[in-house]
Amino acid sequence: MHALTVTVFALLGAGLVVLELVGRRSGARIPTVGRLLRVAMHKRPALVLVVLTWWWFGWHFFVSGG
Repeated sequence: MHALTVTVFALLGAGLVVLELVGRRSGARIPTVGRLLRVAMHKRPALVLVVLTWWWFGWHFFVSGG
């Protein structure tokens, strides 16, 4: 089960990298990941979601030890 979780997160990370690369092309209509997070940080519910996501990610990968 742990391998499946790591695989899913790796795929999500790869998807973010692809979105970032697509967003950096000239004339792209898709915003970069940095721009999305910058906009999200100005809205409290999105900020709470980002903080909770980082907390969950850190707890499951760095504290619990798998």
